[in-house]
Amino acid sequence: MPPNERVAGVPGPLSAIVMKLLAKTAEDRYQTAAGVEADLRRGLAEWESHGQIDPFLLGAYDLSDRLLIPEKLYGRKREIGALIAVFDRVVAQGTTELVLVSGYAGIGKSSVVNELHKVLVPPRGLFASGKFDQYKRDIPYATLGQAFQSIVRSLLSQSEAELGPWRNALREALGPNGQLIANLVPELELVIGKQPPVADLPPQDAQKPLPAGVPALPRGVRAQGAPPRPVPR
Repeated sequence: MPPNERVAGVPGPLSAIVMKLLAKTAEDRYQTAAGVEADLRRGLAEWESHGQIDPFLLGAYDLSDRLLIPEKLYGRKREIGALIAVFDRVVAQGTTELVLVSGYAGIGKSSVVNELHKVLVPPRGLFASGKFDQYKRDIPYATLGQAFQSIVRSLLSQSEAELGPWRNALREALGPNGQLIANLVPELELVIGKQPPVADLPPQDAQKPLPAGVPALPRGVRAQGAPPRPVPR
């Protein structure tokens, strides 16, 4: 909410400066300290001269000495809107949905999906991604490992107090399969600690589509703005 809507009497241009500083995407924010200073000085001068700040174009002197390429997609508004609508529906209804994005290689499928990252920022959810690589077909579960690795690394950025509930939930969800997943995502040991070794599986079990611990990991990290709780299968 803009400052002038929260507190009566805050000048509109000053509120706009704050909102520009807090813009979601980097290209919409000020690019230089000089640009912020110029707008603040103009507002201060008008306030001191006649007690109000008239609207003016922000960032007129915000000139960067580097070429900045905006990370903005064009022509994908409908597709991005469909993804966000599915996410909002899942949050509202508590259901599970699957969305398939298809297209030729290099057409920008990953860029469209990554747009979800902007609406999944905490406290709404976690964003994990893994990409099927034709050169890693010989590595079992490489894509799942990549996705889980991104989640674990985001957890490791939290404080010890914040990490505690995650540690307990993951340990409970993984149970005796902790080492199986730690083999897939080595960083997981930094969260749940060293795990006891697991017995060697017979060949017929080792070739199963998913090891026993893989479905448990997403259950352990399930969270919607609250500490995660294991979800029954």
